[in-house]
Amino acid sequence: MFWLFAESGCASEDEANDDETDAADTRLDQLKKRLHIEQKVKQGTENMIEMYSSGPSKDKKLLAEAQQMFADAKRKIEYIRMQILRSEQRSVDNTLDNDMAHETEPFTPLDQRIEELRHHIHIESAVQEGAEKAITLLQSVKSNDKKAIQEVGTGRGVDGCRV
Repeated sequence: MFWLFAESGCASEDEANDDETDAADTRLDQLKKRLHIEQKVKQGTENMIEMYSSGPSKDKKLLAEAQQMFADAKRKIEYIRMQILRSEQRSVDNTLDNDMAHETEPFTPLDQRIEELRHHIHIESAVQEGAEKAITLLQSVKSNDKKAIQEVGTGRGVDGCRV
């Protein structure tokens, strides 16, 4: 009788592992769908940028909006890829060592937010670094374009506040 009880306990543990695997697979599928959608959005915004920048009516406002949408899509794609990698890594960890996987906590919303903020800090730092390089490049040109330097400096000040 003890043997039957122990055997049924193992079966329920295996079922729990299968449920976790199914949930992980479902999450991975959802992330891949979101990635595919964002890639389509990015492709559409690239087309919009091309159309607005080379079209007969070069509407700067629409071009700026399309460029912002493009940047947002790129960031979302990077974030979703990061989530996919983490999900795949967790899946590998679960298959390699089920005992260790039970001890680790799931990726909480707080952890997700922290990773998202780290990602945004990285992006903003890259923007600030690019602005600093642009200022250096503009200052090294023989014909100093004061207006361009001022525009880059103003943008850098805003980005510096964000970081």
